[in-house]
Amino acid sequence: MNKKNISAGLILTVALAFGFASCKKEGCTDSNAENFNSEAKKDDGSCTYKSYTLEPTTVNGVSYTKVSGTIDESITLNASTKYLLSGGVFVSNGATLTIEAGTTIYAADDNTVPFLAIHRGSKINANGTADQPIVFTTVKSNPAAGDWGGIIVNGYAPVNNGVDPEGEGGTGKYGGTNAADNSGVLRYVRVEYAGKQFTADNELNGFSFNGVGNGTTLEYLQAYMVADDGFEFFGGTANLSYALSYGSGDDSFDFTYGWSGTGMNWRAEQSATEGDRGIEGDNNSSNNAAAPFSNPTLKNIELVGRDTSAHTVGMKLREGTKATVDNLVVSNFLKGIEIEHDQTLENVLAGDLTVINATVNGAASDISIKGSKDANGNTINQTLVDDAKASSNVKVDGSGTASTSWLTGSWYRNL
Repeated sequence: MNKKNISAGLILTVALAFGFASCKKEGCTDSNAENFNSEAKKDDGSCTYKSYTLEPTTVNGVSYTKVSGTIDESITLNASTKYLLSGGVFVSNGATLTIEAGTTIYAADDNTVPFLAIHRGSKINANGTADQPIVFTTVKSNPAAGDWGGIIVNGYAPVNNGVDPEGEGGTGKYGGTNAADNSGVLRYVRVEYAGKQFTADNELNGFSFNGVGNGTTLEYLQAYMVADDGFEFFGGTANLSYALSYGSGDDSFDFTYGWSGTGMNWRAEQSATEGDRGIEGDNNSSNNAAAPFSNPTLKNIELVGRDTSAHTVGMKLREGTKATVDNLVVSNFLKGIEIEHDQTLENVLAGDLTVINATVNGAASDISIKGSKDANGNTINQTLVDDAKASSNVKVDGSGTASTSWLTGSWYRNL
């Protein structure tokens, strides 16, 4: 064989060997990436990263797993681990966040505003028990209302405030056409010291249900020492049973923008120094006749105020809401029930807003009826006000009774 051909072949073989070896050395060299290649010697720009992180951290000598970012795949948080929310944590892309019974999740004290938001189409599966509740609280050693954001669930159920409105605090879009939308399960869950305020009109709550559908399970939930509302519904059709709102800084329960679900066995108790209304129910402040109307069914409701000297109202229904209220007990508020605005009064006369089996204890007035006002503060339609006052569709007859037989186990805290 020709020596020149042998030499050329040898050179080609060696060159190819070096070329293949060089190719094998390229890849993702960042150990934080999903596709980190420990054998790569040269980064080729192919690194990809998760949209969320779960990383160990220590706070005051206690070990936690810090959760941050957008969870875009189904994961489970285990009861044996302490978790720390840092910033807004979102569940997106159709993922399900499962949280084991007995898990405690803390909000970080790291100059962020921690909250947990479930995007439309995704789910939370937080299924605690009476003696192993799931608890969301603050990591601060001296906790206070407003230390963090709270839990926000966004769904595809109908609302009356436009197409794809954005939740308070930039927590996600909500609303749609699916009344039966399913955002998962929240059962035996307690939220403590939430309700972070961004501005006067932009506040998070203990639990915010934005366009949530009635395929979602919500029961045995407590909002404890929340700076704003304990529970707020922004439209939707979700049902909530066995709910406690203790020590909420604003309204214990609040609904608006067309909520038409059922609330059963609710109890509100204000602290000695904080709290506005036990229930504040609106339809739409910009258009009192907006459809779909807020039209919930509320049954077995107990509202305990802090004192009549606080000049607060047990249940205020206004801005065009409809409702069916059956078995209501209101105590220690200056006014028991207040109904306001002409569209709301028209709903009373039409039988679309009714209150039956109601008891009011210790109030200066059992029922207050107020019509819409003109620019000078004068009642626009006094006849409508008088007719609503004379209606038997809303009445306090002393037959409402309170029961706390469902308050068993260690899932809730007292003030």
